[in-house]
Amino acid sequence: MSQRLTALCARITEAGMDAALLLHPRDVLYYAGTARPAVLLVAPHDAVLLVRRGFEYARREATIVRVEPMSGLARVAEVAAELGLSGGVLGIELDVVPARIYRRLAEVFPGWELADISPLVLAQRAVKDEGEIAATRQAAVVADAGHEIVPQVARAGMSELALAAEVEAAMRRAGHEGYQPLRHPGARGGGVLLMSGENLTVRGGHGLVVTGAGLSPASPYGASRRVLRPGDLVVVDIGSTCGGYTADESRTFVVGQATEQQRALFAVARTVEEAVLGMLRPGVAVADLYALAEAVVNQGAPPYFAPGSLALPGFVGHGVGLELDEPPILWPRDEARVQAEMVLAIEVEVSAPAHGAMVKLEDTVVVRSDGCEMLTAAPRELIIC
Repeated sequence: MSQRLTALCARITEAGMDAALLLHPRDVLYYAGTARPAVLLVAPHDAVLLVRRGFEYARREATIVRVEPMSGLARVAEVAAELGLSGGVLGIELDVVPARIYRRLAEVFPGWELADISPLVLAQRAVKDEGEIAATRQAAVVADAGHEIVPQVARAGMSELALAAEVEAAMRRAGHEGYQPLRHPGARGGGVLLMSGENLTVRGGHGLVVTGAGLSPASPYGASRRVLRPGDLVVVDIGSTCGGYTADESRTFVVGQATEQQRALFAVARTVEEAVLGMLRPGVAVADLYALAEAVVNQGAPPYFAPGSLALPGFVGHGVGLELDEPPILWPRDEARVQAEMVLAIEVEVSAPAHGAMVKLEDTVVVRSDGCEMLTAAPRELIIC
């Protein structure tokens, strides 16, 4: 068995589970090396990949030995019996498994209790190996390419949608895989988040951050048809994917010359990010990182922004990996501590509600024993277009 599967088996045993059945594509990819439609049955000393479609491709891609075609979940139960698994606790991903599949699993595994394995899987996935970090570094290059094009093409009179199209084209040319994998079934997963002017205050509900207005109620986030005007702030939040791994990078631009007020607001975001990066190392509580960020924001930026007039969205970062939003979340409600080789998006969004303004600065970093290594490389400044 691979090191990843061996580690998962140890976690399963420690949690009092007898076996696991992984159905979520990103989890199957992590442990079995393929994203083809398949499920992964994990026993204490064995694992079987059962493939619904694309069998020959999956067999070539798989990093485990036993790969079989799958005719239905009843076949999974048969394979479990062949492995000597006759009952007990079966771990499945309760955060993403549909109710219909859950009910079918209860039917074909009648002697089993179904338990949630997702926290164990996500905890293991949170710490990356050097291969995963290398893939994330390539995703960061893709995100950088998206930001690099903005000051070259953005201009007054251009729509948000047209600018987003330029950004996404640059990303695709750089190797972007075209989507941002997200774990929650109802979460958005396509296109960059790009917003300007009054759209910098629109929180559409897909996450805590400002999302932009989007094109319709059916897609209420990201770029709209709003036309850029001289003096507009423009925020571009890029989630890029390369080799299966994601990077997350946000930058703030201004169309034409920046005002002193805009520069002051961005300086707060830069100060927050520098403070968080300076504190980031193994063993630090993620809640303490948020508290530090909040303390900086609460000082405001006199004379332009009084103390207490600025706000964060309630968090200051999150994990990234095979999915764009992974644990831990850097907010007060998470009791986790930072670990070496975690890959995190330090996401600083500072709003001035009374002024209808927002700026953002976000970078993907890998935690090392003595601090952090920056993976994204676009200029960390208010960028003039």
